[in-house]
Amino acid sequence: MTSGAEIYRMAKTGCIAGLVGGFALFSSFFWIDVDVGVPFGTFYKVVGMLVGLDGLPAIIFGFFAHMLTAALIGAIFCICSTMHRLLQITGVAKGIIAGGVTGIQVFAIFFMPVSLFLMFPMLSDQVIGNSMVTSEQLQIAQILMGTSDQIMWGALILHVLYGSIMGLFASFMLYEDYSMKGKTKKEEKSKWEKTESEHWPST
Repeated sequence: MTSGAEIYRMAKTGCIAGLVGGFALFSSFFWIDVDVGVPFGTFYKVVGMLVGLDGLPAIIFGFFAHMLTAALIGAIFCICSTMHRLLQITGVAKGIIAGGVTGIQVFAIFFMPVSLFLMFPMLSDQVIGNSMVTSEQLQIAQILMGTSDQIMWGALILHVLYGSIMGLFASFMLYEDYSMKGKTKKEEKSKWEKTESEHWPST
């Protein structure tokens, strides 16, 4: 049974690891903006537009929403690792793989539905004239709609990258935990072998 203190510690560790992964992808989102030919910060701006903001406030809202989500995912990731022996982060490689798998799950469960049912419909309304937008906003909406497949594939790669970085950093922070467990197991095995050898018949 995992104690409340242990859950809190793992949640704190996960938050930090998630924020590290989120900051690591900060420049990558700007790279996507450049790659598809839209102004810097467009990804964050579109997130802010979903709640009725525009301009710099929309970008700021999108950034903080992204970082908050990254921290929350990290916390859930580390807390879930305590629920079963197979989920425990017992090394760097396992942390990276588990993080990458988590990134794919987040992409499928959260990013795709938000994109397909909220973001792209909003952009589509702007393109067909159902929403009052400036000529610049219309041009950006047209570019984003025209590169939607490229954006989705890029987002999948970035989610895997985010998860891997999160898992890597979490494994670094939890190194003392799994190294001590490994040491304890070795000591128990050595003690058992010593006890068994004392009961072996002498020849």
